[in-house]
Amino acid sequence: MGFYHIARCGSLFVDTHLITALVERWRTETHTFHFPVGEATVALQDVAILWGLHIDGRPLTVDEHAIPREMWEWYCEELLGFIPEATDFKSKTRVKMSAISDYFSGVEITYETDQEIVNQYARGCALLMIGSFMMSDFSRSHVSLLYFLAMTDIEIAGLYSWSSAVLACLYRELCLASDGQSRAIFAGLVSLLQIWAWSRISTIRPINLDSVLFQGPLLGGDGNFLGIPPYGSRWLTQHTHIHSARHSIRVYRDMFDRMDDNEFSWEVYDMALPEIYSLDDCCITEHWMSECPLINNCIVEIHHPSRVLRQFGRRQNIPPAVDGQYVLTHHISYQGRDGCDWTYF
Repeated sequence: MGFYHIARCGSLFVDTHLITALVERWRTETHTFHFPVGEATVALQDVAILWGLHIDGRPLTVDEHAIPREMWEWYCEELLGFIPEATDFKSKTRVKMSAISDYFSGVEITYETDQEIVNQYARGCALLMIGSFMMSDFSRSHVSLLYFLAMTDIEIAGLYSWSSAVLACLYRELCLASDGQSRAIFAGLVSLLQIWAWSRISTIRPINLDSVLFQGPLLGGDGNFLGIPPYGSRWLTQHTHIHSARHSIRVYRDMFDRMDDNEFSWEVYDMALPEIYSLDDCCITEHWMSECPLINNCIVEIHHPSRVLRQFGRRQNIPPAVDGQYVLTHHISYQGRDGCDWTYF
């Protein structure tokens, strides 16, 4: 399904003061943070390396057109193995994550488990990851079943560009939060934003107390190792903030105002590191620098790597003017659009 690496990244305690200070420097027109040393952003490269999600693949658009409530219940029974209670549905396509976790907490997976049950378990885990930190909303209690339609076939699910979908959500929430329209950025995607900031800004970076990765490779059922966790998992090790800022928005603002070139790491990834070169080919790709739309159903945001060329080891010239028409798409949401065919919207 393409979620193995992010599943091993685990959860992270979020510093909301740091996130707020970053939001204040976000520009909706360019999708970049404006620092004294120049523009920087979370790019497709960062999502692929930090979380190990695929870049190459189909855009995440699904057609829920004319699917009645009863059909969604049928999808749940076939693809998850159970039908949530009527009270577990917030709308036709949103279901409580607690209903999913409660059901699968009683499912035991062994080497003798039927493959269909294993597939149902994998879909359940994927929905929980999507709803809790990959593409969550502010409630963090419900997950959209729209993503379900991309998982009907386990093999096909891995062919979608999940990095693009996640980055589209992050850009949208940053745009809404920076305009004061939403607090949703504090919901789920902040883990990605925080480890991006820790990886690049030395004055806020904690010191890892462990010299090795927190987790090693897992042995699969066929006797082969599944691989080590991605780059982002290194922040799951025990670390200390004795030499860096923490939980003070005034300090973060001052550090960002006074930032110099020595405090921002433009090229942070060493391709010789095992957690990077062991990633799938769909993560390590020439599409890192694509100037392209990032699509996640109703969300369409633009990827502007040409504005942050130093993050790719290149010289930064004056970037081209930005087409602001995509800012107008910020008002488009799922609200009031049940049954929309997002593949043609």
